[in-house]
Amino acid sequence: MTFIEKLRLEVRENRIPSIFTKSDVSGAGIDDPNNNLSNYDKKNIGSLNKKVLVSKEISGDMYYTFDEKIFD
Repeated sequence: MTFIEKLRLEVRENRIPSIFTKSDVSGAGIDDPNNNLSNYDKKNIGSLNKKVLVSKEISGDMYYTFDEKIFD
């Protein structure tokens, strides 16, 4: 299972909130040693599979949510 598949499963199983931070990912026990979370952000260019997250910085913290269209 890939990093993004694990992450999506945790969100679907309500173990991570639908709008989450890196600390939520760590708290769910998903390792992200290479900071892959930001690699899946829509701000980056690349294949559609790499642009599955939308992010917003709020008060210095980066929040992420899935772009559901990628899973249709």
